[in-house]
Amino acid sequence: MPKEVTVEQAEIEVAGSRFTVTYIPTATSGCWYTIHDACEIWGAVAIDLNGEVVGWRNPPKEEFRKPIEEAIKKEFGLPELEGGEENDKTTASSDS
Repeated sequence: MPKEVTVEQAEIEVAGSRFTVTYIPTATSGCWYTIHDACEIWGAVAIDLNGEVVGWRNPPKEEFRKPIEEAIKKEFGLPELEGGEENDKTTASSDS
């Protein structure tokens, strides 16, 4: 039976494109943020409450990862880690 679920969403802009980010809290691996547009969900990133990027599923090209991560942290009020502390444990199923 379907249930009603309330989620938080924000709009981000990266490299001239606008995306919707949906926040999905989890109990084990930080919080998942799905990145999508009107037509498709194309990636998800797990970020701990301390701002550490835990990993990606279906990550974008390398040059877009950091700007997306920074935009999500800004929109959802997550802290930026101090220089060099980022521990990107990428769990990508594809690197498109």
